[in-house]
Amino acid sequence: MDKKEWDSLNKKSEILSKIAEIFRVEEKDVPRVAKRFVDEIEEMRKSNA
Repeated sequence: MDKKEWDSLNKKSEILSKIAEIFRVEEKDVPRVAKRFVDEIEEMRKSNA
């Protein structure tokens, strides 16, 4: 792994940590929680259309 790849991986890790903090969940739960929020937003849009 070169420095560019390592820096990219570190940046992604920082982003994941920040998202987990915002959602107040563990990092491993971010995909599930993010999908739930997206699904809920879509449902609200459909019900308001």
